Amino acid sequence: MANKILTPITLWSGFDDSLPLHAETKREYTAGKTVYSEIAFSGRAVGGERVRICALYAHPAEGGSYPALLILPDAGRTYEEALVRLFAEKGYAVLMPDYRGAWEGVKNYTVYPQAVAYGNYKDAGRHLFYADETAKETSWYEWVAVARYALRLLRMYCPESPIGAIGLKAGGDIVWQLAATSDELSCAIPVCAGGWAAYKGIQKFGENFELKMDEERYRFLGGVDSQAYAPYVRCPVLMLCSTNDDRFDADRAFDTFARVNAEQEKTFYFSARYNGHIGNTAIKDLELFAAKYLKGREVFIPSPVDISIEEEDGELVAKICFDKNGEADYCEVFMAEDMPDSCLRDWTRCQLKRTDGDDTAYFYLNAYQGAKTVFAFAKAKYSCGFAVSSKIAVKRIEKQFTNMVPKNRVLFSSKNGTDSFTLDKYDDNVLADCFLDNSVKPVRLIEGPCGIKGVYSSYGLRLYRINDEMYRPAEHAIIKFDAYAQAAAVIEVNIYVAKGDDRECFSSTVNLTGAEEWMPCILSAKDFKNEVGKPIGSIAEGAYITFHSKNLFCINNLLWL
Repeated sequence: MANKILTPITLWSGFDDSLPLHAETKREYTAGKTVYSEIAFSGRAVGGERVRICALYAHPAEGGSYPALLILPDAGRTYEEALVRLFAEKGYAVLMPDYRGAWEGVKNYTVYPQAVAYGNYKDAGRHLFYADETAKETSWYEWVAVARYALRLLRMYCPESPIGAIGLKAGGDIVWQLAATSDELSCAIPVCAGGWAAYKGIQKFGENFELKMDEERYRFLGGVDSQAYAPYVRCPVLMLCSTNDDRFDADRAFDTFARVNAEQEKTFYFSARYNGHIGNTAIKDLELFAAKYLKGREVFIPSPVDISIEEEDGELVAKICFDKNGEADYCEVFMAEDMPDSCLRDWTRCQLKRTDGDDTAYFYLNAYQGAKTVFAFAKAKYSCGFAVSSKIAVKRIEKQFTNMVPKNRVLFSSKNGTDSFTLDKYDDNVLADCFLDNSVKPVRLIEGPCGIKGVYSSYGLRLYRINDEMYRPAEHAIIKFDAYAQAAAVIEVNIYVAKGDDRECFSSTVNLTGAEEWMPCILSAKDFKNEVGKPIGSIAEGAYITFHSKNLFCINNLLWL
């Protein structure tokens, strides 16, 4: 078996998920309008032992029959009552199993036999990203096996109900496998799970885009990676991703989506500038998609936006085509330049040039005069409330276009709204480390002295623009910005330098007195030091810059001199 390359079909064809569940309710309680049960049940057999699975089950308190949802968290997390409650209160029976296994300080967890101890996330080691023997001897096989038995338990609780599966990050990769190997699902929603884990650190549009292949890589690609399962998916799929996700290459995410059978109902959405998280627009998509396939509601599901990068009248533009079966309420196009690493791209909104009927629009791609490559993607929201995105289109620049622009020293001005700022640190207010409540805009403008507005976020601010060739500081540049805090505050300013998949942080601080005035702040390279006190060589080395404070603050007029 050591050199056998297993495909999704050969890996799972003999899997036995018919063994007795021996389900036991450890605890039952009611909170609000929801009944919760902590359940222990048996999973697959390993020799003479069984995996013993721990899960949280919930349903509306008024009783009755409900459509069902299986929710799979990220690998380092367990079931979460708040997330289960969110969907139970929307009228679903919800099962969320733990598959990460043994965890310090936790009493209730899934127990794996010693022979497959790598099922425990903390003990996964090489079994997480390598198939040294076969795909069967990986953590993923154990986790999907847990999901298969959890699906059986959910079917026992909801014998006549349609069942959907939602997976977050690693849980989304499990959902890809589940959707391809089970006939029980009525829909599948992988969230921030783009596939191509074997290509981690190898950018699709980078200089070195080829993966060095050997038998182990073939085994992992053939039997573990999500894109291998996409062609076998047996149910409607909604794929939700974030553009700056550091777990996978966003350029390849749509490749995974495209592998799903064209006859299968499917659609796709990008959350712009987020890293492993989605906001209210994507969450609304999730709710509408589940309502259609699990509750039988009439919901129009648009196809992904079609995008191409073209020349028109000597200008570089993005041509956008909408689904002709729906009515698009609005469309946005985002552009980035010359950054092969998708998680570090500075996505900037583009200006509409013109429309051509109801289903075609053209947007200016005002690229930097020295740009070698331009990336662009589009998002459109339809009158039904559903939003979809395009793939990330790419074009090599081999000539000058009339709408190309010169270098710019202004990294941010509030005259341009919140511009390219995004969130930095996602805290406990983010549900399951994935669902972001942005009913209040997480990055927004607030008013400072003299009626002048600045940019603010309670999650901290992050700006990739510092690595954008149009805006990248000169070698010996200094950074200047205006800051305001109503009360005395300390702002921590960090510049992160990319070193492969690692980030080295160089920090500086600014003290604000709390006076009713904008305070000018000037920082040079020698002000930014790493954890051992070594200063950054040049601000121009930065991959991104961040701003944090324990107090409310805002900044404006960020530029380099």
